[in-house]
Amino acid sequence: MTRRTLIFMATALAPVIARAHDPKKHKGNKTDGEIVSVAEDRLVLKTKKGSATVLLSENPKIERGDLEVSRAALRRGDRVTVIGTTLASGEIVAREILVAAPRRDQPPQHSGHSGHPH
Repeated sequence: MTRRTLIFMATALAPVIARAHDPKKHKGNKTDGEIVSVAEDRLVLKTKKGSATVLLSENPKIERGDLEVSRAALRRGDRVTVIGTTLASGEIVAREILVAAPRRDQPPQHSGHSGHPH
């Protein structure tokens, strides 16, 4: 490909890529919150309305920025938007989970291990 073709493609696709991760563009009920616990089949979120349980049994699509990630990438403290169906019990069956990228002004969280041998 020529440089001109690459520039054209990047320019044409940029708005599409940017919109793909806008929660307003996804269909379904949306719940915003912070992950307070992660289990294999569920998350618990702290939301503006209180605590919410999110069921992961349907293998939801999980995205962080421009990348699709696995459930293992979900961490306590992550800010997320969950898109899915709210059951009569109040639990949410997740169809998609959009993980907010860390803020640039937020220092990275460390595991507490300094990396040197003991």
